[in-house]
Amino acid sequence: MKIAIRIEVTTDYGETETFELFKLERPYRDLEPAKIGLSLAEGKHVLHEMQKIVVAAHAEEVCTLRRFCTRCHRMLDLKDRRIRKLDTVFGTVPFRSAQILSCPCETPYQLEYPYNPMTEYIPERASAELLALEAKLSALMPYRQVVAMLREFLPVRDTLNHVTVRNRALRAGARVEAVQPSTHIVPSNDTEWSLTVDGGFIRGRRKSECSSFEVLTGRLTAKDLTSHVFAFVRSKLPDVSERLTGYIRAVTGTDHPRLLIITDGANGLQSIADRLPFSVTSVLDWFHISMRIRHLEQIVKGMRAVTETEKAARSVLGAKSRMQGILTICRVIVPETRGFAESLEQLDYRVRELVAYVEANGGSTINYGARHRQGKAISTASAESAVNQVLNQRMCKRQQMRWSPHGAHLLAQVRCAVINGELKERLARYEKPKEPLSVELAELLRQFGLAEEIQPQGF
Repeated sequence: MKIAIRIEVTTDYGETETFELFKLERPYRDLEPAKIGLSLAEGKHVLHEMQKIVVAAHAEEVCTLRRFCTRCHRMLDLKDRRIRKLDTVFGTVPFRSAQILSCPCETPYQLEYPYNPMTEYIPERASAELLALEAKLSALMPYRQVVAMLREFLPVRDTLNHVTVRNRALRAGARVEAVQPSTHIVPSNDTEWSLTVDGGFIRGRRKSECSSFEVLTGRLTAKDLTSHVFAFVRSKLPDVSERLTGYIRAVTGTDHPRLLIITDGANGLQSIADRLPFSVTSVLDWFHISMRIRHLEQIVKGMRAVTETEKAARSVLGAKSRMQGILTICRVIVPETRGFAESLEQLDYRVRELVAYVEANGGSTINYGARHRQGKAISTASAESAVNQVLNQRMCKRQQMRWSPHGAHLLAQVRCAVINGELKERLARYEKPKEPLSVELAELLRQFGLAEEIQPQGF
């Protein structure tokens, strides 16, 4: 059996060209189970060769059509033709690209200067699909494993390394950060949103700089709606409220959402609600309160009461429901054995800690039972799952590596976008900011009266 694969390319102006892509011979007498169909190497070769033909055809067509001025319809002059390379999902492909001298009648400068028409289609040396794929894989596994996986399944170039993948992933993180998530719901003033916030710590890159730093993460949820995960390095963005405000408004689709913030009250998280520019109900996490109360119950149950006085005190402590009453009993009762005295001291310390914890987060306790029976959130369990999902699975736990705050922050943006299923959409909406003109070029254009409205660099 002989197989030949050919490609026929027809341009927009009617020219047709045929390319022979691949030939394969599989005689019947040499056929083996391992030779049925195309192998992985043959498939990678076919895709790479096809990509080379398609990219070269696109570049040739673009450069040919852009040689005609859209205003005066004259053919523009060529400065030169250069071989350029583009990294794609199906390998690095070379193509010829022309440098065209622009027509003086065209905007924005009305000058004759060389430009490459392919620059607006491929502003970087890598395709947008490859950048998104590398960023997505980098959010799921270490950079070296990303390179190994790409080499295994795709015809990527041999010189691809983990440094390139890391730089591209962090660049994607910066772009994701610059674009707010788009809302796909109809804003409603009756929708109650729950924002659970928690923090996780990541080992720093150098102990001299910081042994570890905090990454604030959480989840924004509403009933019958898709939840959204967010994360950012707290030290990098001192104004937490400003970032959360923009994120909440983008997801909810309204400037004044009904918001409930649930935190564990640690590291000043409870004060975030006070700095938001809209009405917020702050709730203290039920689990952290119940955990402290459970600890008190275990101390009381573990008391070894020997004398009648100690037995009576133990029964009273077990029946008391108010913390201040327990503190009073701890100070009034005179223990007669050493073990009972140590238990009272420990109970007194834990009760005072619980009282201070509740008073420090005053006004944040609610009727947890009634809210739980309504099917609403009462704890930061969703935020703790976000910490595990965003940080632990990629940057902590078994991933024994150190991070810089900048790198961890940008990779966290990519990982959150991957989890939320919006990575490609946010990268597609990114618009590169326009670079201001140099002082010399701005002055030259100003002398000709061509670009007075453009603000140059340094002014």
